[in-house]
Amino acid sequence: MDQVTEITRRGGVATVKMLSGEVLRVPSALYLERRLRTGEKMDPDAYRLFMRQRGYPHALEAAMKYLALRERSEKEVAARLRRSCYDEHTIARVLETLSLHGLVSDARFAGEWVESRKRKYGRGRIARELRQKGVAEAEARSALEALPEEEEYRGALALAGKMARKFKGDPKKIAQALVRRGYGWGLARKAAQAAVKSAAPGAEW
Repeated sequence: MDQVTEITRRGGVATVKMLSGEVLRVPSALYLERRLRTGEKMDPDAYRLFMRQRGYPHALEAAMKYLALRERSEKEVAARLRRSCYDEHTIARVLETLSLHGLVSDARFAGEWVESRKRKYGRGRIARELRQKGVAEAEARSALEALPEEEEYRGALALAGKMARKFKGDPKKIAQALVRRGYGWGLARKAAQAAVKSAAPGAEW
């Protein structure tokens, strides 16, 4: 047996310090189901077993609330549950359930991510973001292939037009700025030149 010496709650997690020096980090939903008190004697292993046995329904509910805001990748859902201190076994069960019922889909997430980012960034930047979100290369590539090249160009051209004044009509600097946003060099240069040409000769930089 051990003894609880301190309990703090922050960010959806209860941190329980024991006399032995051991520390338990408990998701708030589980802590509220089985509260502990300072000075209470308890078996940390038994409490961990309780967390594992009862964690799934609470973690599933937390994941559902998280997904209600917008589409998420599996990696994002797992990271959110880890921050709440659910164990890996519970997280795996939750992801399996969500996937089985079509509530989480990296392919669907990738498609929506491309749609939401295509007006500000090029394929390169979006591809990097999808990798960071944990989307597999095949699913990311499929989502990006659904973005027509002409539509990507129109996005780059619109940005180039906004950048023209900032860079005083310098097509090279505009193109470089577009490349930093993930556009390929050829497309960026074409958009920059077109933006400068459409503004000249009456433009005042």
